Amino acid sequence: MACTFQNTNKCDVTTSICGTHVNLIDPMANPAPEISPRHRFEARIDIRLRRGETELNLQGWARDLSESGLRAFVADPLEKGESVVFEVPLPDLDKQVIPAKVVRVLGTDYGFEFTALSAEQRSHIQTVLRNCQALRPPQGGATIWS
Repeated sequence: MACTFQNTNKCDVTTSICGTHVNLIDPMANPAPEISPRHRFEARIDIRLRRGETELNLQGWARDLSESGLRAFVADPLEKGESVVFEVPLPDLDKQVIPAKVVRVLGTDYGFEFTALSAEQRSHIQTVLRNCQALRPPQGGATIWS
C-alpha cells in the first residue's frame, strides 16, 4: 500500500486535437459538495457485503481517501445506497474495518461514504492523509470526482 505523489491531476486533463486544447469534463461530476478534502491514496482493499442470505467478499483498488470516505475501482457490480464493510490497510497499522455505503457509481468506479468511523480511526486516517498528496479542488466551485 502506498500513497502516490504525482505532479498531474486527473481533474485538469487537457488534450490537444489539431493544435486546439480541449478541456475534458470528468463524467463523475456531482453538484453535491464534498464532505472533506480528498487525497491521493492507492491500496488494495477487501469489501464485504450481504445480499439477502448471501455474504459477498470482493476486492477493490482504492484511488483516493478522505476523512469521510474513499473512491475505489471494484470489478463486481455494486448498487448506489448499498452498505459495505471495508478492510483498509493503513501504514503501520492493522487493516482498519470501516462500514460505508455506496454513494456514487460510474461503471466500475465507486464512491463510498464512511458510516461509522471511530475517533481512533479518524485520527489514523488524518495521520495518513498528512503524507498523501491533496487533490486540488475543482475550479469554479463545482465538485469533480477524479
